[in-house]
Amino acid sequence: MNKSKQFFASVTLMALGLRTAHADYKLNLMQGVTKISNDIYDLHMLILWICVFIGIAVFGTMFYSIFHHRKSKGHQAAQFHENTTVEIIWTIIPTLILVGMAIPATKTLLELDDVQDSDMSIKVTGWQWKWEYEYLDSGIHFFSTLDEASNKARQVGSGIDPRTVPHYLLNVDKPLVVPTKKKIRFLFTAADVLHAWWVPDLGWKKDAVPGFINEAWTYVENPGTYRGQCTELCGKDHGFMPIVVVAMDQPEYDVWVKKTKEELQKGPDLSVQTREQLMAKGEAVYAKNCATCHLPDGKGIPGAFPAISGSAIVNGDIMAQASMIINGKNAMPAFGKMLKADELAQVITYTRNALGNAKGDEIQPKAIQEMLPTNPGAAEEEPKIQVKQETPEADMSKEELLALGKTIYSANCVSCHQAEGQGNPPMFPALKGSAVVNGDINAQVDLMLNGKAMMPAFGQSLGAKELAAVITYTRNDLGNSVNDVIQPSEIDKLQATLPAQNND
Repeated sequence: MNKSKQFFASVTLMALGLRTAHADYKLNLMQGVTKISNDIYDLHMLILWICVFIGIAVFGTMFYSIFHHRKSKGHQAAQFHENTTVEIIWTIIPTLILVGMAIPATKTLLELDDVQDSDMSIKVTGWQWKWEYEYLDSGIHFFSTLDEASNKARQVGSGIDPRTVPHYLLNVDKPLVVPTKKKIRFLFTAADVLHAWWVPDLGWKKDAVPGFINEAWTYVENPGTYRGQCTELCGKDHGFMPIVVVAMDQPEYDVWVKKTKEELQKGPDLSVQTREQLMAKGEAVYAKNCATCHLPDGKGIPGAFPAISGSAIVNGDIMAQASMIINGKNAMPAFGKMLKADELAQVITYTRNALGNAKGDEIQPKAIQEMLPTNPGAAEEEPKIQVKQETPEADMSKEELLALGKTIYSANCVSCHQAEGQGNPPMFPALKGSAVVNGDINAQVDLMLNGKAMMPAFGQSLGAKELAAVITYTRNDLGNSVNDVIQPSEIDKLQATLPAQNND
């Protein structure tokens, strides 16, 4: 059906009273389910009625004057200038009105920002395009994404009528669960771009800004399910980033906490799986986490998201692909923080043997687990800084350092300096033929430890073994052949002198 026919068909349906979509039509602010949301509603109504009264008084006076003092009745405009009494009146009355409005408004604003005496704290991090929740008091940590039913229905050509999907685009796989009758403090930030966390029933919304922490709080009286969305235009899938808050009475909440902790403690399934088993499960992992950007058929979006089909990375070294997926690159998030080792192994195996690829290999969950910097699904509680070890790092052979260094380089350096060390001049210099890499090894070590310009201080994020390995690798590969090494024990001594990093 062409566009003109579609238009006339829509007009015909509307004329017959057959609407293809329905949304609630409300003229007023909703009251919400919390005390603060009702205070905001009451403030809104107070200001609204003050404005209505002023409007009626001002326009009523104008219309009265116009009608009763019109020229046809013989009235003539009075000629006067600077009536002190009138000027005092129309200054004092608006001032009193503004003060009367400011007092309750200030009280409500102060109440909104009062996060003191909270019973629990939850950190909320916005990602493209999901929410990360971390219960700071209990250690529970998980990601919340659009539910599978909505995700399938929203795909172009899915053939699924969205009206058949309960809570279409307003449901998630893992809701945020909170107890009733508890003051809950929220801390908001973002991992990539600006997001905004908004649940109308709670009465407020807060921006999630990378590098900053915003605070808010809530106190839910009664059990229920309350839905919201991201309200900051955060990219391609902004409209598919819902929020679901489930409030439970304390006994039910305690049961949920216990069950969730038990599930988190189970960890990933590290058993050996066949390629067919990995691919079967990997298809679901891909559909949930990757199809949004790379599309269900793996064709990608040219200029924005590269294709999986025929990809040099997917069809290249499997460990390099695993490292990129775990640590992220450019717009691609670090899935090592979001998925478990078995899920990562499954999706990697799937992409290499489907979507137009037929590499014929697989990777096991145990191999992925060894590559993960922290336990996936667990809060990153330990600071990244490496301090002097109780047991000094053992020396390694040159071959061992080179093998480990290649992996570390792929995970931490390749996004700026490129796989072959050619760099991205002028922002990111080439390592191939670099005066620093081919010069004094101690100068390179100092640069790696402390950083410079755009280069971060890797002494705060990598261990002595990893630093020794990647330095040795850059000096003996990528077109360089200085033919020297540095041992982890030497790096270990230097790292012990670094100032501690404040991670609070």
